[in-house]
Amino acid sequence: MSADGNQANPWHWYEYEVGLASEIARACVRSLTSFLIGLGCAFALIMGMGLLAEEDLLDDPGLEKAVDHLSRMSMGVLLAFVLVVCAAGAVASFLRESTTSKAIVNAAARGASRHAVPSPDQVRSVTGKPAEALAFFGWANAVLAGPLGVIGLIVVLAEGDDAESTLIFSLVTGYALIMAFVGYASSHLLTPAHERRHARVAAHWTSNDEEQAWKPVEQARRDSAGKKTPPRPSIAKRCLYGAAGLWLGGVLALQMSVLTRCAGGKYECKETTYSSPIEALIAGGVWIFAVLISVGMLLAVIGVLFDWRQRRSERAELRTRLADPGSDRPAEDLLAYHSQRQTHPLARVGATLSGAGLVFSTSSYLVGNGLGLGSEDVFAAYRTESLAAMVVSVGMFAAALLGTGIVNVRGRELRNALMQRWPSPTSWSADSDGKVQRAKRGPALHGSREATVGKNKTSGQR
Repeated sequence: MSADGNQANPWHWYEYEVGLASEIARACVRSLTSFLIGLGCAFALIMGMGLLAEEDLLDDPGLEKAVDHLSRMSMGVLLAFVLVVCAAGAVASFLRESTTSKAIVNAAARGASRHAVPSPDQVRSVTGKPAEALAFFGWANAVLAGPLGVIGLIVVLAEGDDAESTLIFSLVTGYALIMAFVGYASSHLLTPAHERRHARVAAHWTSNDEEQAWKPVEQARRDSAGKKTPPRPSIAKRCLYGAAGLWLGGVLALQMSVLTRCAGGKYECKETTYSSPIEALIAGGVWIFAVLISVGMLLAVIGVLFDWRQRRSERAELRTRLADPGSDRPAEDLLAYHSQRQTHPLARVGATLSGAGLVFSTSSYLVGNGLGLGSEDVFAAYRTESLAAMVVSVGMFAAALLGTGIVNVRGRELRNALMQRWPSPTSWSADSDGKVQRAKRGPALHGSREATVGKNKTSGQR
């Protein structure tokens, strides 16, 4: 007999179609997350390059000067990208929640079956705060930019400074006011409409419908209690762990080289020279850093490729089991992964590389156009290559965005089949106040948005 546990219960979770706008917003949020990881990698490389140039570890004054100018420009470009990505992520997050709730309302209006209860992920979109990220972004920018603009404007007007400074601080103050309006509107103008949609969805699917849909999940949770064994790390995870270890080793090697070179200074670097063997070790530390970082990147890519192959094999296995009415319930970690939307491994790599690539290609192009602190003669010869790298980076992000959307749309049928036959408990962790969204733990369309479970508690604790 099949271990479905859902044969006599017609209620089940169901992921409804949400439309093109929602799919784009969801893919954008996931792709921007990987893009931010790429920006983090770029930050680490900028710090490494700046350190090498600052401490004269490249043994070439001209190269050290060019690297220093590039790293300084890259830091400014990086901060600008972080601001843009945070803004885009906040907007995409709001669009994801609002368009999903509209799609569920439309499904209910078309007479969607009450036995097909929206999936926990979609219920979270319906019951959550749709513009929370947008409100945080608006108020955070207003708090940071407001005092700077007001104080600067007062000082400029008091001292009768030039018109350019007055314009700059006026723009900063205006930006702060706009961001304050965004924060206010997110909480007071956008949320009420979302709450009305929530009420319409709750009117269609009763609390009993939700409870019945969650029953097989609770049964599966009880059946799996005490049977959990720590999963062995896959080849993909081992590769990623190895890559992280290599990156850490590279950073430590570079740091040791710098500390050895600057051993004569307390608060600033006073270059110290040693005998030939130690000098060779110091130079070797720089090369070890470069080699370990490069090998780590290669190992990470290999790990991602293994992960892609593994997930594809798992999907084929799940489809085979679904076709067999007598098949036993698959492993919980397998069901938990494939019952949820995921980012394609290659899309994750593409978005990450695009983040790092855009920072350095944009910086190189700007320095080559004379907008940096110097070395424009060095980078001017590479403006075409820098522009090409920018285009390629944008193309990789677009491909990651498109690929993520296509993969999730095509995977909806499999996710629905898994949720109907073998619904898997969702994972959750409490916030600093000990609260968690009720949609992650059980029925949530009726009642409060959050439940108090205790600080640091997770779904794995019973």
